[in-house]
Amino acid sequence: MPQPDLDATDRRILTILQRDARMPNTELADEIGLTPAPTLRRVRRLEEEGIISRYVALLDPKRVGRDLMVFVRVTLDKQTKQGFETFAEHMRHRPEVLECYLCLGDTDYLLKVCVPDLDAYQTFLVDVLAAIPGVRNTASTIVVKQEKYTTSLALE
Repeated sequence: MPQPDLDATDRRILTILQRDARMPNTELADEIGLTPAPTLRRVRRLEEEGIISRYVALLDPKRVGRDLMVFVRVTLDKQTKQGFETFAEHMRHRPEVLECYLCLGDTDYLLKVCVPDLDAYQTFLVDVLAAIPGVRNTASTIVVKQEKYTTSLALE
């Protein structure tokens, strides 16, 4: 995929919107030094080109009762196309799985799982992960404290 042609103004817009996607266009225009109409055209172009893929609200997991975060390394019995597709399809439908990555190396998949408590994680581990055909091994790492969290990509 070709690299997008982003000028300094585009990068500034993206940086600001990563910080506050609800910023009104007039405020965004003021902050980048353009009038509202060209600012809006730039934002729409960034959306149409898929550089801005979507807008979301980021929740505090603790305030919505999802206090336990676990990173899970999953190893499959066989590294086959069907095995990868089957596992990934299962994970796409699991609401407690926030992120799922196909990896190279000793781990086939890395999951980020967010659940209310250890009992809920045990249920997920036993009733969901262990029940998927082809899962050979799992290794869980429970997060004690989040030292850094960002969704912003550096664009410098």
